Amino acid sequence: MASKSTDAFDEEERVQEEEEPKREPTYGTVEWIYYWSDTEGLLPTPLNVSITGAIKYSCPSLRWYNFDVYPHKIKMTNTGYTVLIGAKWKTERPYLEGGVLLERHVLSQIHFHWGPNLMDGSEHSVDNRKHPAEMHVSFFKSEYLTQEEALKHDDGVVMFCYIIKMAVDPDPRLTWVIDAFPKIREPQSRTRIGPLPMSKLMPMFAEDYFLYWGNLPSAKGDNFIIRWLVPRVTLFATSEQIKEFRKLWDPWDEPNPGNCRPLQEQKDRKIFLINPHFNLYNSLLPLPTKPEPSISVLSDEYTSKPWMLPSIEASLQAVLEKALRGDEPEEEQNKLFVIN
Repeated sequence: MASKSTDAFDEEERVQEEEEPKREPTYGTVEWIYYWSDTEGLLPTPLNVSITGAIKYSCPSLRWYNFDVYPHKIKMTNTGYTVLIGAKWKTERPYLEGGVLLERHVLSQIHFHWGPNLMDGSEHSVDNRKHPAEMHVSFFKSEYLTQEEALKHDDGVVMFCYIIKMAVDPDPRLTWVIDAFPKIREPQSRTRIGPLPMSKLMPMFAEDYFLYWGNLPSAKGDNFIIRWLVPRVTLFATSEQIKEFRKLWDPWDEPNPGNCRPLQEQKDRKIFLINPHFNLYNSLLPLPTKPEPSISVLSDEYTSKPWMLPSIEASLQAVLEKALRGDEPEEEQNKLFVIN
């Protein structure tokens, strides 16, 4: 009898916990951003983002780790629907901490969206203007171990959405990828590229980005809750480079004119603008006039075990060991973690 009474009490307590409304965290905390996943996480995407109407919000700086470390290999695949890039490291992978993330998020994969012309290709619009293409980079919460598992959790995945603008000159960060497109024209074809560090492809930033909650629909009909992050920094490409996307074949062996989804209405959904401090007249920042230095640093795992670095970085190991002993001048130590 005592056992049955205890079970009934536990069940009643569980039901009460489920019925108890979720308390709203304090405004100004990262937890307050997470709170809105319950009501906005399954709303449709993509959206228009703009400084106008966005909620300006302060968060810690976003920190990038190991994005200067060379991967063991990088594979690029034409899935028939998109270009998918995956990389493998023999040791620790690149990851993010801080910013709007409560825990460490690990780099997962990269894919692209484009359209039938230069005026329609990006998934998101900015200030009600679409751009030729968009690069998506997914990160998942490290404790879930895989992106597949992370997608089952509201706090599991964040998608970085880099707008690709039209430009006269090619972007070196994209050129080494697009130059390999002729090798993957056919659907399900793949090739190796690089390998180069992810800092050679992804613009890095500590602040100045848009964030909102929304759904990620799958081909199987599932809808996952994820965070969508649109940086104000961008990539760029020439018209000839954008044409290379449309030369890729779809699953029916026809040129793929595009794979961008239609825009959705924001309605009452919150779009955050995190730590804005640059030019606030335009929602996207101007194209860089020169390559910007990397802001990525090595993780404690690499700094304590420099022998784990790939062989291509072996020349840095002796300098790193000196820096760890304090023998290297401070100026040289600061240079050590910047690979231009």
